[in-house]
Amino acid sequence: MRLHRVDDSALRHVDNIYYDGLHYDQRYATYTHDIEFWCDIARSNGGPVLELAAGTGRLSLPIADLGIDVVGLDVAPSMVDRAVRKREPSSTPTFLVGDMRRFELDRHFGLVMIACSSVCHLLSDEDALSCFTSAGRHMRPDGIFAIDVATPRHETAQADAAWKSRFTYAHPVTGQKVAVRGRRTYSPGSRLLTDEMEYTFAANGRTECATRLSRMYSAEHLIDLLARAGLRVERTFGDFDGSPLVADSKTQILICSLGGPSRTS
Repeated sequence: MRLHRVDDSALRHVDNIYYDGLHYDQRYATYTHDIEFWCDIARSNGGPVLELAAGTGRLSLPIADLGIDVVGLDVAPSMVDRAVRKREPSSTPTFLVGDMRRFELDRHFGLVMIACSSVCHLLSDEDALSCFTSAGRHMRPDGIFAIDVATPRHETAQADAAWKSRFTYAHPVTGQKVAVRGRRTYSPGSRLLTDEMEYTFAANGRTECATRLSRMYSAEHLIDLLARAGLRVERTFGDFDGSPLVADSKTQILICSLGGPSRTS
């Protein structure tokens, strides 16, 4: 197993409270609507499963609970540490710190997946191609590569540069309220969405700032990049209920195989 060194630019993007594993879990505690979908995909295609940008194991752990061999890769050490701590003694997923743009695990998988719009962390076509090519190298000949990502129109709708209250959650250690406000800006030229966030802690009034950069990808753009990486889009969905991908869909789900032209539906 060889993991390419996580370079400084990648680490800078995740060195803030947004990517802190404990806080991330608290924020996304109610984000469960996609778990059944991904478990079904993993179950139907068989293991092993490789989840890229696996975070704190929100999806990897339920898939592993099905008795499927799972490897979760994430660039943020805090996320990986949290995922490892959440494992049950009887559960055996492997969590690794690594860069999804380039990695070598010396094994092949029935399913390679990037969920929860994490493909948006690939901030250029070059990064996306590198990631998709690495994913393809790790697929079994009959394996699949699957992505879900929010549609650009849905994600940029709130990009008005105005500071707004975003959400609150209980601090993972003290239980005190953490209030988050933020503002969102979008650059059509670079397709980069910038989220600036301020986390204010009720316990002492302290505020901590965080920035998240995301690149917007349409299905058409992804299909082209995937083809250049040797991947063929076999199926598309517009939601986790299996509904078709249409113009007003909020989610884009792409299921890919190795090689050949895409056949979308």
